[in-house]
Amino acid sequence: MTSTHRSLLAACIVPILACGNGVGTPTTDTSGAESTSTGDGATTMDGPTTTGSGSEPTTTTGETTEPTTGPSTESGAMVVCGDGEIGAGEVCDGAELGGKTCVDVDEGFVGGELACAADCAFDVSGCEVDPAAPLVALNEVLSKSATVGPYADKGDAIEIFNAGGVEADLSGWKLSDDPAFPVDKTYVFPIGTKLAPGEWLVLVELDAMMGGGELPFGISSDAEETLTLVDGLDGAIDSVVVQGADAVVSYCRLPDGTGAWQKCDQTLGESNVAASSDCGNAVAEAGEDCDGVDLDDMTCEGLGLGFTGGTLACSPACTFDASMCTTDNVVVVNELESAADDIEIYNAGNQPVDLSGWILTDDLVDQNYDPVMDLEKLVFPPMTSLAAKKFLVVKKGNLPNQHPFGLSNDGDTVTLLEPNLSVVDQVSYGLGEAMVSYCRLPDGPGGTWTTGCMPTLGAANKAP
Repeated sequence: MTSTHRSLLAACIVPILACGNGVGTPTTDTSGAESTSTGDGATTMDGPTTTGSGSEPTTTTGETTEPTTGPSTESGAMVVCGDGEIGAGEVCDGAELGGKTCVDVDEGFVGGELACAADCAFDVSGCEVDPAAPLVALNEVLSKSATVGPYADKGDAIEIFNAGGVEADLSGWKLSDDPAFPVDKTYVFPIGTKLAPGEWLVLVELDAMMGGGELPFGISSDAEETLTLVDGLDGAIDSVVVQGADAVVSYCRLPDGTGAWQKCDQTLGESNVAASSDCGNAVAEAGEDCDGVDLDDMTCEGLGLGFTGGTLACSPACTFDASMCTTDNVVVVNELESAADDIEIYNAGNQPVDLSGWILTDDLVDQNYDPVMDLEKLVFPPMTSLAAKKFLVVKKGNLPNQHPFGLSNDGDTVTLLEPNLSVVDQVSYGLGEAMVSYCRLPDGPGGTWTTGCMPTLGAANKAP
């Protein structure tokens, strides 16, 4: 059946999506990527050990923020969210609701009090659910594997909840992190999928190596993602824009199904619970490595990961950011191309270096890093050697000699570690910096990271 729930995407939030293009069952390409290539002198005897495959919400309701400015109207006046007047791109503003009620914005509601959120989208947390209709919504998002519970170590996860009073038939519904719903990034719910009233459905990232999971896409842990749910007729069901750092632990609705999005504790398959820590208050508390400028007296050297100096920072998720820490190693990450997911490693020394057992990852690496928990790492196989002054180019894929995690165009962090987990090199880049080429100039540990380089994978780097 077609769900009667048509959440905020069509009627309640600022239009940002292009749905309704109609897609079939998604497929995941696990064989088309190129194998690792090397510059002269880089050799491998066996395929690397890989564990899994991977990739990685601005709220629509209920949060309080400062008024924001929007696009200009046809008359030239700037649209200001918070001025009490509905402008272009707004569905409400302050007390002005455009004459709408809960019943008007969603068929799953029978009454209650509609409000306007601080981002000038409808806040339906005060609306009353129709006990005779289903009301399906995105309910919890994790941009890293769960660390507790039945879904621990299974990859990024999305939870869906039926807050209505009757069973919902999800047959043929679609879920994607791309509003255009491309086939290779869209999960199509199998025929016969049902969700009972008050029931949760948890979907985890597809593991092409082990065969588990459902989602053919991951959720970035450090960039913005848009998650969209539509029914079998491409009708809008729900959508949320996720800031990946907010979902490293968990980002969820409170109350389940209808409430505002906020940071939460991990409760996949259970009722949502507000976060027990207060990340963002500039005070490092229990469960946090750091918070803002409060690093809890930690330094790069104190991390115990092989760093010899540099500046330690704190990430938005209240974990240590070691991207500005330094080491004395001669082997470095030398060039990145996020559009092609290519990573170049360079040996600036005068002797060959044995890379056997070294780890390449885009997972968070700090003093709590556990390679067993990192399902997206590449482990270089025995007898992998990189000759002096030579380059090693590692491409994305699930075949031997490839890395499975990919590089986000929105920003990412790549870390190279020795088998004892000492950090050899780590580099972070921001939005769009690695689209063409992000490289060290000159090559090697003394080079300065530069955006817009000429792509020269496997050869000496060149300025833009």
